[in-house]
Amino acid sequence: MLDWLDAFLITGLFQVVMIIGLALLLHLQLGLTRIANFGVVGFWGLGMFVFGVLYVQVDWPFGDPWQFLVCTALATIVTGVAGVVVGWFISDQDTDGVLVTTLGFAAAVQILATTEDEWTGGARGLGGLRIPFDVGKVKEDEFAWLLVTTAVVVGIFLFARQVHRSPYGRILIGIGGNEPLARSLGKPTYRTKLGLFAVTSAVMGLLGALAAVQLRFLDVGQIGVTVTLAAMVGLVLGGSARVWGAVVGVVLTVGLFDILVQSYLPLPREWYTQTIPVLREAIFGATLIVVLIFRPLGILGDMRRDKLMRKLHGE
Repeated sequence: MLDWLDAFLITGLFQVVMIIGLALLLHLQLGLTRIANFGVVGFWGLGMFVFGVLYVQVDWPFGDPWQFLVCTALATIVTGVAGVVVGWFISDQDTDGVLVTTLGFAAAVQILATTEDEWTGGARGLGGLRIPFDVGKVKEDEFAWLLVTTAVVVGIFLFARQVHRSPYGRILIGIGGNEPLARSLGKPTYRTKLGLFAVTSAVMGLLGALAAVQLRFLDVGQIGVTVTLAAMVGLVLGGSARVWGAVVGVVLTVGLFDILVQSYLPLPREWYTQTIPVLREAIFGATLIVVLIFRPLGILGDMRRDKLMRKLHGE
């Protein structure tokens, strides 16, 4: 039924959808609350490996879909707890401290995934994962899983859009704009930041569990800094203050490169092992620098309410 759909296209689309989800969560952290989380891949990777270890290494008395649901829930909870701990550490730190702490957390997750080889497989990797349902051939199952993941990311998008329109969202924006002022007005800045960071980190872990199912084989190389870079570049390019910024930016970066360049351009086969991954990171890094210099608000610019206020005041 899906003979027209290329397997590489499914993989590329899944990558785009996954990075959009991470960029939307980063939008809530960085774009609204100004929490410079450079350890996105740490929470995503923690959810991925906790799910993989629970799914493969634990002898559950029941099978799928309950096994998948229980492992996913536990991975999400563990990642949320990690978000609480990291959020507590960074609550009173400046931007540099948040950057170092979150990067350190991501590095710690990668080190644990490498050294705890009895559970994670270490450098050998961890196999045995599978899609928790069977709708036909492998391609049909992967396409169905792409739809499931897309539905989750759409839910994240709708939540982020609703936050912009709610009193809770105004508190987040106030904290990001001037936290001491928001605190002086009686706003619970500490509790709000910690709660947001814990919830968004937990959802990053959920996305990691969904990615583990799609990958089927987990390797520590999959939780490198490239995931954080892709989400960060996409968000900044599209506009970190706008919900649609994450979608537009990721489509223009990850979508164009991972789908168009890697799948459809006639490139030498030997490029795909070393040249293209290095070229991808170089282009993403250069894009980030250029956007921050020439258009720091991104393609979509500032929030609509800010544009409206400037118009009302004749600015």
